[in-house]
Amino acid sequence: MNLPQIGHAIRAQRISFGLSQQQLGDIAGLSRVTINQLENGTLDDLGYSKLNNVLDTLGITMETKEKKGHQHALALAAQTASTSYKAVLTPGMLKKILQSGDAPKQFEAHIMTLLDEAPTAIVLGAVKEAAAHDVPAKKIMKHLSKWARQWHANNPIWA
Repeated sequence: MNLPQIGHAIRAQRISFGLSQQQLGDIAGLSRVTINQLENGTLDDLGYSKLNNVLDTLGITMETKEKKGHQHALALAAQTASTSYKAVLTPGMLKKILQSGDAPKQFEAHIMTLLDEAPTAIVLGAVKEAAAHDVPAKKIMKHLSKWARQWHANNPIWA
């Protein structure tokens, strides 16, 4: 759930209670303008404590759940890694490489492309898909970090 979606829920709940934006702002310790911007989705940022005050006032919770994200992240990651190369890295091969920590010489450039150019969300999705009971995501992340150091990846997230 993003801030505009939360703002929409806040507006609906505020109206159901018959509160004005000014009244809600007074109760939650915020200005009417801030409440208006929150409800209209034009507020760029609101700290957790302030947002939580508004939610608590209206009896709304903010639950966390896993984002659906990219489905078939291994396929997307393999495609991204193979874009500039003649040899194609398949999702199955990528999974095996991620799990084993052994990148065959012909796919080192593919893995480097993945580390430096692929969106982090896709790489993390691929890690999650590749993870298994005997090869947890944490171990795969160590493999990525090892390759990043070994091949001097530019993306500091893997260091």
